[in-house]
Amino acid sequence: MTNLNSGFQKKIMKKIKRPLQKYDLVEVIWDDAAGLRDGWKATNELPDPYIALSVGFLLQAGPEHIIIAQDVDAESSHNGRTQIPRGMVKHIKILRKKDKNKKEMPPLPPLHTTVNT
Repeated sequence: MTNLNSGFQKKIMKKIKRPLQKYDLVEVIWDDAAGLRDGWKATNELPDPYIALSVGFLLQAGPEHIIIAQDVDAESSHNGRTQIPRGMVKHIKILRKKDKNKKEMPPLPPLHTTVNT
């Protein structure tokens, strides 16, 4: 097993440059749609809400949905995307703002339609 604190590892890590972060890193709390079990249920048997917590890079914040990605690279390519309908979003918190760069990307639409619960 490699010791991450070794001198060799520190030299390697110094050579790696962190890619420019072109998207805000966000935490999203949202009400996920969930399948219900089959079979007979009493009328008073209501399912509990299925509240999900997702963290990712905010690629798009449109009026109908938001899209976050788990991975991004220096060219703004992304991987592991999740699309969440706006009506399901309970709260969005910016964990880290995107990096400032002279070649700024166009701003995302505001997040003013989210609801805090």
